Amino acid sequence: MRQKLSILFFLFTLLAMGQSVDSLVVSDIDSLVQLDSSIIYEGYERNLDIDTVSSKIFARAYLKKAKIDDIDYKLAYGYCAMASFDSNSFEHKIQYLDSAINITQSTENKYFPTLAYIIKGVAYEGKGKFNIALDNYIRALNWSKKKEDIHYEWIAKHNIGLLKIKIGNYDEAKSIFKEYLKFEESNNIRFWNDSLRYLNTLSTLVSIYRKNEEIDSAISLNRKGMELAIGFPNRFMFFFNKGVNEFYKENFKESIYNLNQSLPEFKKPENIYHYDTSDIIEIYFYLGKSHLGLFEKEKAITYFKKVDSVVQNTGYLTAEIRPAYQHIIKYYKSKKDKNNQLFYINRLLYSDSILSTNFRNLNTKISKEFDTPILLAEKEKLIASLAKENTRISTKNIIISGLLLLALGVAGFYFYRQRLYKKRFLKLVADQSSNTNEKANTKDATAAISKEIIAHLLECLQQFEDKQEYLDPDINMVNLAKRFDSNSNYLSKVINKYKGKNFAQYINDLRVAYVIDKLKNDPIFRKYTVVALAQEIGFNNPESFSKAFYKNTGIYPSYFIKELLKQ
Repeated sequence: MRQKLSILFFLFTLLAMGQSVDSLVVSDIDSLVQLDSSIIYEGYERNLDIDTVSSKIFARAYLKKAKIDDIDYKLAYGYCAMASFDSNSFEHKIQYLDSAINITQSTENKYFPTLAYIIKGVAYEGKGKFNIALDNYIRALNWSKKKEDIHYEWIAKHNIGLLKIKIGNYDEAKSIFKEYLKFEESNNIRFWNDSLRYLNTLSTLVSIYRKNEEIDSAISLNRKGMELAIGFPNRFMFFFNKGVNEFYKENFKESIYNLNQSLPEFKKPENIYHYDTSDIIEIYFYLGKSHLGLFEKEKAITYFKKVDSVVQNTGYLTAEIRPAYQHIIKYYKSKKDKNNQLFYINRLLYSDSILSTNFRNLNTKISKEFDTPILLAEKEKLIASLAKENTRISTKNIIISGLLLLALGVAGFYFYRQRLYKKRFLKLVADQSSNTNEKANTKDATAAISKEIIAHLLECLQQFEDKQEYLDPDINMVNLAKRFDSNSNYLSKVINKYKGKNFAQYINDLRVAYVIDKLKNDPIFRKYTVVALAQEIGFNNPESFSKAFYKNTGIYPSYFIKELLKQ
C-alpha cells in the first residue's frame, strides 16, 4: 500500500506533459518515436493498469526518443518507466534505476536522482531487503533536501516511517506520519493524488495506533478516514481497519463482516497502489483470530494456512506469521497429527531465521514471546516419536543413543569452532591485519624482464590499489595489462614475484581488506547483506566472496558482521 506513494507521485508529476491520447492507437515503436514526448508518456501512463503490453511499448518508445534527444532528465524518466513493469526481473529493475541515477547525479532537474532512489528503495523493500531499502531512502532524503523538494522529502520520510513500523518502532513512526498529515493538510492546492496519499497515510496511522495498543485512538481515527474516503478508491482500507478494530473490541461477527467486505478489493489490479503484502497477511490473520473467537476452529485454521500460503508465494514476512503458525501447530498437536505438527514447526523455524536476517535491528519481543530453544526441543521429541512409531526394531535405542552422541559431538565441534572464530575476530579487530601482506616469491620469474618495466608495473599496481580500482567486477589480467601498456605475461610474473600470490588471490585479498576496513568504520555498511557486500566490492556471487573472506581471515563475513554489531 503505502510503499506505492513514490510511484503515485511519479505518475502525477509527468501527467502534466500535455496532449490527449484517448484516440491514439499503439503501433510500432519507430512510429511512436515520431510523436511528441509528452504524448508518448501519456500513452504509457494511461495504459499502465489496463494494458501492460501497450504501456511497455509506449515506455520503450519514450526511452528511445529520450536517447535521440539526449536529454538527461527525459532519459531518467524513461528508465524509471521501464522499471515499473512487474514482468521485469529484479536485476533489470535495478539496472534501469541505476542508469537513471548515474545520468542525473549532476543534473539540475528538481526530481532526480531523488525519484530513482525512492523507487529503488521500494523495489528492495518489496524483496525484503530492508537495510538496502533504508540506504536508498536516506539518499533520496538527502537529495530532496539538496534540491529543496519538500514533496519528495516527505515521501522519503514516509517510506522510512514504514520501515520503522516493520522493526517495531511505533512511536517514532507515529511521529513521522503525524507530521506528514500536517504537511498534506497545509497544502493550499490539493489534487486527486494528494488526497490519495493523505488517505493512505491516515490508514497507516490507524494501523500504527493499533499495533501500539492504542485501540481507542485507532477506532476514532478510522472513523474520520471512512468519512473522508467516500468516493475514493482506497476507502476499502478503512473497512479493513474497521474489521481489525472490531476484533479488538471482541465483536467477532462484525470483524469478519468488515474484513470480508474489504477482501475482494485486495484482488483488484487497480488497487495495488494502496496496499502491500503485509495487509493481505493481516486480513487473513484477523479472519482466523475472529473465527477462533467464535469457537470456529476449523475455519480459523483455514485462514491461518492462507497466511502461510501468502508467505510461501511471496517470501514476505511480518510479525503476524508467528502466532498464525503457533495456532496451526497447537491445532495439529490436539489432533495428534505429528507429521503436520512437525511440518509447521519447521515452517516457523525457517520464517524465524529469515526474520532474524532481515530485521537485524528488530527488538527482542519475538524471542521473549516464544522461547526458540523450547521449540527446538519439541521438534527433536517429535522426530524421535515418529522414528519410534515407524521403526519397530530392536536397535532403536542404539540408533537414538547414536544420534544423541552425534548431537553432542556436533555441539562440541560448534562451540570449539565458535571459540576459534572469536579469537580470529578479536585478532582481526585488534591488529587490523588480514592475509594481504606482500611476500615476495623466492622463485624469480622476472629475471628476463627489464628493471624499467618492473618498476613501471609496480608503480601502476600501487596506483591501481590507491584508486581502489580492484572493486571493478570486470577487472581481469588481460584488460589490466593493457591499461598498464604491458602484457599479461609480464604482469602475472611481477604480481607473483612481488606480491607473493597469483592474480586472482591478489585481487581477492585487496577486496577483502577493503571490505574489512569499511565494515569496521562504516555503520551503514554493516547493514548490507552478504549478497549486497559481494556486489559492492566486485565479486560475481556471495559464495566466492565468503570463500575469499574465509581464506583470508579464517572467519566468514556474516560472523564478522554479527560480532561487530554486538560491539
